[in-house]
Amino acid sequence: MPRKRREESPTGVYHWIVRGMNKRKLFYGDRDYERFLDLLREYKDEYKILVFHYCMMTNHVHLLIKSATLKDLSGFSHYVQRRYAYYYCKEYKRTGSVFQRGYRSFSIDKDSYLLECGRYIERNPIRAKMVDRPEEHAYTSYRFYAAGERNDLLTPSPAYLGLSGQQEQREHIYSDYVCQERIQEEM
Repeated sequence: MPRKRREESPTGVYHWIVRGMNKRKLFYGDRDYERFLDLLREYKDEYKILVFHYCMMTNHVHLLIKSATLKDLSGFSHYVQRRYAYYYCKEYKRTGSVFQRGYRSFSIDKDSYLLECGRYIERNPIRAKMVDRPEEHAYTSYRFYAAGERNDLLTPSPAYLGLSGQQEQREHIYSDYVCQERIQEEM
């Protein structure tokens, strides 16, 4: 059966996900996370990708990114995954696929969903019961938005910038928004 054609986002924004093969770990320690981050930095520039949010879990990665074309999105994804797979197989003396299929991308067709998708991504470690608060997980974009922590991978989300004209107030609003528990998420 042929693969379904990738949907192009009218906004150019995508929720991008990659998973380890058979839910296998992609990251065993800081060195692995840092290698993947380095690849994201390298290829985001080469393919003109804007990274708004990210969360790296042990066996999968979420990004909220903007790409001008599907071709750029595909090139970015291909090289990040390929180069990380080379590193991973060499580092852990493995053979075979590292990632479960290719990347998945979900079109974000409304700017109003940018903030909500960013929240979803940054709450991943809480849902997985790895941490109690989003700032406790080192490999997310949360501290960039909620505490003004410098991060050269990220471009501020337009939805985040729209929260307030003042940085400190924006950080506070964002922190409250992400940390707010919702009954429907608990069910």
